[in-house]
Amino acid sequence: MRAAMEAKKKTANQEINSWVATVGSDAPLQHSNPASLYLASLQGSEASRTTARSVMKQIALLCDQTADTFPWHRLDRATVLALMEKLKQKGLSDNTRNLYLSIIKGISREAMLHQQMSDHQFSLIEQIRAIKLQRLAVGRALHVDEIAKLVDHCLHDEGAAGVRDAALLGILFGCGPRRAEVVTIDINKINFSDRSIKVIGKGNKERELEMPPRTIDLVKTWLEESGLQFGPLFRPVNRWNQVAENRRLTARGVYDIVTRRVKQAGLDKASPHDLRRSFLTYLLDNGEDLATAADMAGHASADTTRRYLRHQKRRNRAAADNIEF
Repeated sequence: MRAAMEAKKKTANQEINSWVATVGSDAPLQHSNPASLYLASLQGSEASRTTARSVMKQIALLCDQTADTFPWHRLDRATVLALMEKLKQKGLSDNTRNLYLSIIKGISREAMLHQQMSDHQFSLIEQIRAIKLQRLAVGRALHVDEIAKLVDHCLHDEGAAGVRDAALLGILFGCGPRRAEVVTIDINKINFSDRSIKVIGKGNKERELEMPPRTIDLVKTWLEESGLQFGPLFRPVNRWNQVAENRRLTARGVYDIVTRRVKQAGLDKASPHDLRRSFLTYLLDNGEDLATAADMAGHASADTTRRYLRHQKRRNRAAADNIEF
């Protein structure tokens, strides 16, 4: 087994090194770099482009190059397969390697469309299959008592940041948005009489979230504390307790806030996505049907929501207990 793994590693390295030696310094033209064209084609949030840039950088580093000078238009099927094998050897998850492959295919498509790569060469890359995933969602669902403890911790923290973070947590758990969505909320998109908030979701599409009463109270408290009347709802707060004038929090900022507050409150590790998972689990555990939960979460397919059905395991076990023979 070990010998086979070493042989695969050697083969992947040889393939990549051979390709680098062949293409040499054949960098794409700056005005038609397929990587830049791919970034420009992304219609989602800035977070999507940030992720793509990071992936491009890592792929280029595997070949000792930079993303700007990497000869994307010279990629071929054998080299892409070798890169995928190299990523596997580095311990990247199946999900992450699928992301890398998707971005490579996207860049190759731009190279083909701009006549920098032949149709045949692109077709061979396009036919590389993604890894089939059948794993349960990773993470945990927080109990409502943990959510309450987390929010109370923030409200007892002196300064504007504590009130802001309580409102942020209130929306993440009470409405279930993705962290890339929650940072798009503008104050004029909040309708208290209708108990709704509009966010920009995947595919740059606007969708509406329903606010529970506790979330409404927390958001109103934040607006009163900050004095904000327009612009981004969630903004950075500096060490002098000053709220940024017209600068919104980033998705990374949301992640840092949640993980820091969770640690301060003495809870087990949890991320913003775990709050979204908690939102879905709470809905399903309280009898909401799968279609409603999927719609509230902004899932295009209920199959995606089904991955969060942790409570189904308990139901299955209870059903099994009733089988007597």
